[in-house]
Amino acid sequence: MASKLTDYYTQATAKFGVAGRMKLAMLTKVPSERAASEPDSPAHLATFESAWKQLQAA
Repeated sequence: MASKLTDYYTQATAKFGVAGRMKLAMLTKVPSERAASEPDSPAHLATFESAWKQLQAA
């Protein structure tokens, strides 16, 4: 289970609202529904970390 990926969505929603959640999905190309079933692979984690940094910088 991809608990780390879904944590990014939880954080994005808490900090930036629905717009942040949507932006995270666009940047990662992994919708929140699919994030729960994707593995917490190093590649996915790197993609989400990069997207998270972009969200915070905006």
